[in-house]
Amino acid sequence: MKTINTFLLLTLALLFLSACEQIEELLPEDTIEQVKDYQLDQIPLVPNTQEISQLLLNPEDADDEKINQHLYELSLAIRELIKDAGFNKAIIKLANASTTQTASLLDLETEAPAYYAAIEAALRVKGLSLKAIAEDLTHRPLHPNPDFPETAQVEQYFPAIFIPNLAQIDPDKQPLISPNIEVDSRNDESIEDNIVAWFYTEAGELQEIILSEETATQTSNPLFLLDNAAVYTGKSMGHAVQMEERVDEEGNVYDTRGQKALVSFHSNEFSIEHGYRYESGWGNKSEFCIVAYRIDPSGTVHWIYSGSGWKKIAEVKPSQIGQLLGKWTLHAPNWEPYSSNYVFWNTFERDWNRSLKDLGDPSANGLQIYLAGNMKYSGDWYAWIPSTVQIHNTKFNWVYNNWAHWFSSWKSQFRIWRVE
Repeated sequence: MKTINTFLLLTLALLFLSACEQIEELLPEDTIEQVKDYQLDQIPLVPNTQEISQLLLNPEDADDEKINQHLYELSLAIRELIKDAGFNKAIIKLANASTTQTASLLDLETEAPAYYAAIEAALRVKGLSLKAIAEDLTHRPLHPNPDFPETAQVEQYFPAIFIPNLAQIDPDKQPLISPNIEVDSRNDESIEDNIVAWFYTEAGELQEIILSEETATQTSNPLFLLDNAAVYTGKSMGHAVQMEERVDEEGNVYDTRGQKALVSFHSNEFSIEHGYRYESGWGNKSEFCIVAYRIDPSGTVHWIYSGSGWKKIAEVKPSQIGQLLGKWTLHAPNWEPYSSNYVFWNTFERDWNRSLKDLGDPSANGLQIYLAGNMKYSGDWYAWIPSTVQIHNTKFNWVYNNWAHWFSSWKSQFRIWRVE
């Protein structure tokens, strides 16, 4: 038996080397352009010490584990290609044309067929193909609500590369590529939400490190993160007008004259109910976040929290799931009249390393807006089914008249207060 296993391992190794050779053979000589700039910009070289095979596991969600494995196999099939400047430019071009900063790997079949064929050759060694993986990138939501059949629908994704720092990259620098697997932070909170990533030295040596969101916001090296992307037809809300009111660090609101507002609306009590902890990493805290925009009476959209529309309300430990927690945070200033100022919002589990997924596309006063969040799965919302956000805008008159009002679903609780 030992001899047979050794023979199988040698056979697989030879097949993998053969696939690498096929990649070079499949790429026409005039398309191969080696990366020239191997400089790493503000990337701490923190080695990964954890076994990726263990990080892929999720005994509570078989579909999640399946998707983790597919993204890992894709990253292995692709990572040699990041030495090729032509491949990197093709991925960046596709991501720039996307509303979600993603490059669909299926689009390579027409946009860059030589690279598509190269990836197929590497996958073939494992008995896989891009189209087979795409068909199998399905996720069945956990604990759907039987009263709402849409919450039980199987989610379909497509294989993609997500570039979270697309707006600031230097396309001539070497990318780092990641299977988008989060590390286990139970014994070290400083590496929470870090992901495993690879890069090559100029000498061709493969290095394995971990990356944080902070690094992603600072580096100009393209970060190629394998992703289960979703079709997203929403438009960017980058045209939203900045909120005229000013908010200090304690959440106090000041009007356009610099005077402290007499009334504003703040959330406090909230919870994530049992069965709906959507954080991927072992032991990681859930990022309970909100995305919100206002449509004023003239049909103009305004941002409330930031130009990207979202903010983090709190981090929730695994042991706090199911508990009613409290944290005061601004929900909205006191815009009147309430009947024609609409604040649409949703809460969700944010993952910085995942592409945008839909959180609702409500309309009012002749304008449609689009709510979205960086989430691993489309079902990782907490407050509202995205298709119902239209009827769940904040009812400020309810809050004002009763001092507070619960806005809750079976997944979470959320209470908004009138504050004077």
